[in-house]
Amino acid sequence: MHCQCILQLSLLTLLSLPGTLARTWSVRYRDRVTITVICASKGSSVVFDCIYSYPADKKVGRKIWFTPRGDTKLDGSQQGDGVFNTSGLTNKSRYSGRTEFYDQDNNCTLKLNNVTEDDSGRFFFRFEANKHPQTPQGFTGSLGVDLNISVLSLKLNENGPVKERDNVTLACTSNCNPPQMEFLWFKDGRPLPGVSGGQYPLGPLSPNDTGSYSCGLGQGTSTPILLDVRYAPRNVSVKVSPSPEVVKGSRLTLTCSNNANPAAETYTWFQRTGTLTSLRLGMGKEHTFHEIDSDDSGLYFCMAQNAVGSQNSTEHEVKVKESAHLLMVLAAFGALFLVTAVIVVLFIYIKRRKLNTAEKKLPTKPFPQVGDQRKVKYEQWPYCGCHCKWAMLSLRNKPYTWNLLFCFS
Repeated sequence: MHCQCILQLSLLTLLSLPGTLARTWSVRYRDRVTITVICASKGSSVVFDCIYSYPADKKVGRKIWFTPRGDTKLDGSQQGDGVFNTSGLTNKSRYSGRTEFYDQDNNCTLKLNNVTEDDSGRFFFRFEANKHPQTPQGFTGSLGVDLNISVLSLKLNENGPVKERDNVTLACTSNCNPPQMEFLWFKDGRPLPGVSGGQYPLGPLSPNDTGSYSCGLGQGTSTPILLDVRYAPRNVSVKVSPSPEVVKGSRLTLTCSNNANPAAETYTWFQRTGTLTSLRLGMGKEHTFHEIDSDDSGLYFCMAQNAVGSQNSTEHEVKVKESAHLLMVLAAFGALFLVTAVIVVLFIYIKRRKLNTAEKKLPTKPFPQVGDQRKVKYEQWPYCGCHCKWAMLSLRNKPYTWNLLFCFS
């Protein structure tokens, strides 16, 4: 085995030197007995190793790298689309400015820069030599070089939708893995540090993990995959329009808002009736009072629900006020009542003042006695509408007692 390696190295050395014993028509690529296969990432540079030989009495003319058209032939007559041509003939425009040819002695190595997926295929080297003035004789290396551009595929280990707090893994694979290359990971086009392998674990998931993920190899990247993290409604709140304080008989609309993925499908409205009890009002994202009443004052909340879960909003207070017209009427009646009460009080006060004054001016006269059986009592009679005295005369010693009332003006 050791001797065989030395022999192959010696033959390679002989083929690379002009004027040596190896004077046959030949083209050798990197692999001599099989087709040379090169795997490269998009945007990288590849080198097609190549040496050739020819009879000593010949002179080499044109040298060509090309990709074949149609079926590949092995008889040295292959023709195709030019990649590089020493004679300056037109090559395919897509190779323009991307080739470097190492034209030294029997070296026919070609370097192709910034490769793309369109460059995938088989490449051959062909040269022409002749003995003046003979017609040039061409020879093509029959095995050629196969160039495979790495095509990346990104998959998620979950078949169904992913939810918050799930654990998932993104796996990046390639149809060929160039040697000494590390995978790169991206989210929304920005690099993700810390992971260089073909798998990227994520979890427990949160809504912040939602995004477009891709993997790269060299300058090539995979088709992005969207990771859509689903979660139950959150930040549920109630919006009142036009205002939480509304006039009786007006229109009032309650709107339930939230963040959810997927969007909330069901909305339910409640009015708080007790510490642990509530009244279900209806369904829908909005609840409208077309003519709100005083009984509608209170605390309201909504419940938003999707396929993942549900959440209640905080309670929102609604206050119903009487209309401005009714308040004005009530205020007018109140003012009228107050004025009337003041007038009545003043009238009574003035009357009593006059009554007290008149009482002080009246002379005090003894009331005549009517025998022993009569008693006369002078008191002020409050029910008379004038200045007067009244006297009660009690007649006794009779089957009945008679009280006589006299009023003196």
